[in-house]
Amino acid sequence: MRGPGQTDCAVAIGRPLGEVVTLQVLESSLSCRTGDMLLLWDRFTWRKTCGKLSGSTFSSKTNTLVVRQRRTRPEGGVVLRYGSRPASGTPHRDCDVQRFGPSGEIVSPSKSPHGSNLGGCRIFINVAPQARIAIHALTTDVGSGTGASYISIRDTHSLKTMTFHGQQALYWESEGSQAEMEFSQGFLEARASLRGWYWTLQSRVQETQWIASSRSWKREGG
Repeated sequence: MRGPGQTDCAVAIGRPLGEVVTLQVLESSLSCRTGDMLLLWDRFTWRKTCGKLSGSTFSSKTNTLVVRQRRTRPEGGVVLRYGSRPASGTPHRDCDVQRFGPSGEIVSPSKSPHGSNLGGCRIFINVAPQARIAIHALTTDVGSGTGASYISIRDTHSLKTMTFHGQQALYWESEGSQAEMEFSQGFLEARASLRGWYWTLQSRVQETQWIASSRSWKREGG
């Protein structure tokens, strides 16, 4: 993460569920005195550091890790090496699913005869750090529609959660690049289903910059 174009940049690292990400700082010129910093976060933890990083190692709590570098000088930066290892605990359920990439299909899990989805199932969605997530899906066959049957979508960035009940076409947008969909046990027992898609949107900052540039271009063009 060096060079003139890397003063404020981020990279997302993803591994299969059941693994954690390991990170080693091989070289670093970041300085706390000048306002440089390295940010690391996953679904459960957030950490900010800046000085004496060379030789340091970090480990995530989940299968994903986002690393963001901010430095005030045009030169320098960090050189990182990442890897993975099996998670020591079980932060996910057997029926959970991980989705990476700019777009993809979303299909709700079915009820397991072996009870592996007791407590509900989740779909984790991770896209590029500079992007947001849009989800458009249709829920059908929702059974009795009791309060125990629901779908919730959590924005990992803002920690806001939206809950959906009953048969409907739902649309949702995130503030950050990570989302978590949860299908309640009641939803699965009612043999309800959901099918839809997710895709990426520009970040709010990029949208604001694009609108400002468009307005400036219109004024200059008359």
